[in-house]
Amino acid sequence: MNILKERLKLGLSQTQAAKGIGISQGMLALLESGEREGSNETKKKVAKFYNKPVGYLFFNDDIAKCNK
Repeated sequence: MNILKERLKLGLSQTQAAKGIGISQGMLALLESGEREGSNETKKKVAKFYNKPVGYLFFNDDIAKCNK
């Protein structure tokens, strides 16, 4: 998953990113660690915040390339 990578690229804390996404910091931590998958709605919020495809953020790069 590339969620953590994107957050670090922006220099954001989990708290800052979670607030921008509209989810709790705890939920973001679980998503970044892979302990939780998140609902489709949550995935869409994360993708919108980072301006990246859901496939890139939550799955491998091969799937993301197919979504272009």
